[in-house]
Amino acid sequence: MTAPAEPPPGRPSLAPDARPPEARAVLDGLLEHLLNGVAYCRMEYTDGQPSDFLFLYTNPAFHSQTGLADVCGKHISQIVPGLRQTDPALLEIFGRVARGGQPETFVMPVKSMAEWFSVSVYCPHPEHFIALFDVVTERKKAEAALEDRARQLRFVLEGSELGFWDWDIATGKVERNPQWGHMLGYTFEELQHTAQQWADFVHPHDRERAWASIFDVVEGRSAAHKLEYRMLHKDGSIRWILDQAKVMQRDGHGKATRMCGTHTDITERKLLEEELRRQAHVDYLTGIYNRRHFMERAEQELSRAHRYAKPLSMLMLDIDHFKQINDRHGHKVGDTVLKAVADLSQATFRDVDIVGRLGGEEFAALLPETDQPAALEAAERLRATIANARIPLPGAPPVSFSVSIGVSSMDSPEDNIDALLQRADKALYKAKDSGRNRVCGRDGKA
Repeated sequence: MTAPAEPPPGRPSLAPDARPPEARAVLDGLLEHLLNGVAYCRMEYTDGQPSDFLFLYTNPAFHSQTGLADVCGKHISQIVPGLRQTDPALLEIFGRVARGGQPETFVMPVKSMAEWFSVSVYCPHPEHFIALFDVVTERKKAEAALEDRARQLRFVLEGSELGFWDWDIATGKVERNPQWGHMLGYTFEELQHTAQQWADFVHPHDRERAWASIFDVVEGRSAAHKLEYRMLHKDGSIRWILDQAKVMQRDGHGKATRMCGTHTDITERKLLEEELRRQAHVDYLTGIYNRRHFMERAEQELSRAHRYAKPLSMLMLDIDHFKQINDRHGHKVGDTVLKAVADLSQATFRDVDIVGRLGGEEFAALLPETDQPAALEAAERLRATIANARIPLPGAPPVSFSVSIGVSSMDSPEDNIDALLQRADKALYKAKDSGRNRVCGRDGKA
């Protein structure tokens, strides 16, 4: 994007010079109604280092998100004193990009404003930068519960550039910029200027929802369209898009005649969110449920068993002499044994059964609608399967291993998960005391 030759009075136009005046007006209007904050600034340097910047233009969202007013024509040092001392990293990024560096996208706290910002910044011409941002403080607070797992991961909410679209509703023609197509793997020449092409690119499962959101705005039921949905990439992959738009023009009868919006590729953020959800439920080594999620699922099944008066059984299993396996063959082989136990458990039990790793070499399985005899039979089947398994070693005999299993079953409506686990744990110790590689129920018999 290049700087306009002669920006109109009051605020500069940020549209490319090559566009016709009406398209430039649409883009200016788009910025005015954009839900992201936008700031156009001139960078200043002292002894070659970024030291301050002057606001040349800000959109309404800038003021609503930051709470700052009347900033145009003022330096950041006037508006937020001390920013240079408290947030040098922010100045460094702006200064680097304003010198013609590559566009950058980042999420960081601005200490002097006591807020977290998600920012995309690029250089329209030397010593100037345009920053597009959202205040994401509330989102960062919501992520605190996952901070232990996500500390080294970073959300990237938006790409460094936006795809925008301008829909003439009366004619059905849609003008798009090249970036709109590039997000989906298409060149500008491959784009068709129709709403139908957009609909064809939207994932079939999201298409109805996306149209509904747009028509809610067109027909005046909603003020703005803001929706995350999937689109089909040219290479067959799926891209997640944040689509934001507003009706820009209506006729004398209030009928919408023009709608403009932006596309932001948020695929990376979506993948990261999915990974965080997976990590919150799954044991990192074995791929089965971790202790916390196993207990949550177990509580759900226990409630269902009480509600419908169905039987329920709990198995606890422990790998016999696991420390010796680690000491003799190394932790890598030990990890392989842990994964094998998890895999064999899932292969042996039914899809409705719940398997989890409680910690170390200890596993548990909850068997819905299963009484004590059936649970003992399932446990014995698993024990025999594991006893016959072998872990191959290069240049050495394969490693064999076994498990001891304790079984308990629900006896009364007052039973809870802790009671089932305690009884299964006692039965497990009976199995170990009886020589290991065996199954014991509550009465100590297989």
